[in-house]
Amino acid sequence: MLDVLNSCKGFILDVDGVICRGSREIEGGVRGVKRLIEEGKKVVFVSNNSTRSRRMLIERFRSFGLDVSEEDIIVATYATASYLLKFGRLRVFTTGEEGLIEELELAGHTIVDYDEAECLVVASNRKLDYDLMTKALRCCLNVDRYVATNPDRIFPGWDGPIPGTGMIIGALYWMTGRMPDAVVGKPSEIIMREALRKLNCKPEEVAVVGDQVEVDVVAGKKVGCKTVLVLSGVTTEENLKDKLKIEKPDVIVKDLDGLWRR
Repeated sequence: MLDVLNSCKGFILDVDGVICRGSREIEGGVRGVKRLIEEGKKVVFVSNNSTRSRRMLIERFRSFGLDVSEEDIIVATYATASYLLKFGRLRVFTTGEEGLIEELELAGHTIVDYDEAECLVVASNRKLDYDLMTKALRCCLNVDRYVATNPDRIFPGWDGPIPGTGMIIGALYWMTGRMPDAVVGKPSEIIMREALRKLNCKPEEVAVVGDQVEVDVVAGKKVGCKTVLVLSGVTTEENLKDKLKIEKPDVIVKDLDGLWRR
């Protein structure tokens, strides 16, 4: 564990399952962030959360006693809105919540109904219902461009796992046979390359910390970073053995603060 601290100048930190679960902080996670900053490490937070904007995340971090700026955060909502600018300012129909809509509009995109859209953006929505899925289905069948904020099947809630964006991706695939043209969030290199640019570090000087092997560890391996798996979120001691069949991280710790334990 100490080898990672000594050899890495930068840290790409997941949020849900590392820093918090829902609105509640993970004490070892918050304590670990503070220690990294105190030791002069470069830190950037990369979250696949598709319901929050950067502003919302900053408010949550501050409630945990963490002083974080927008420059320190790459959340899937913002990354998706930025990615779409490659194709211009688009008319977008989305399954997402307020946080994603906020970032899309800040980037200059226009939110429209499904029958006026030129792009479908799929993201989690805690108020997902039959009507919204019907609109998403019809949009998916007709638009040229279809993008997902992230591929996560589940997210770590405080009292257990909750459905992620993958639920909607899977439902649309089952109905249409169509997968997204692009998935922006981890383990995609789209969001990881942006994080490395912000850190201004070589991949071998960076550790990626997260709670999901198939998301965070795979993302880190793809771009050549060291990987740290924490057992404070989706991955636990109970399911660890099965998760390690997917990919093996360089380090496994109970929580972020565990990096300082021998």
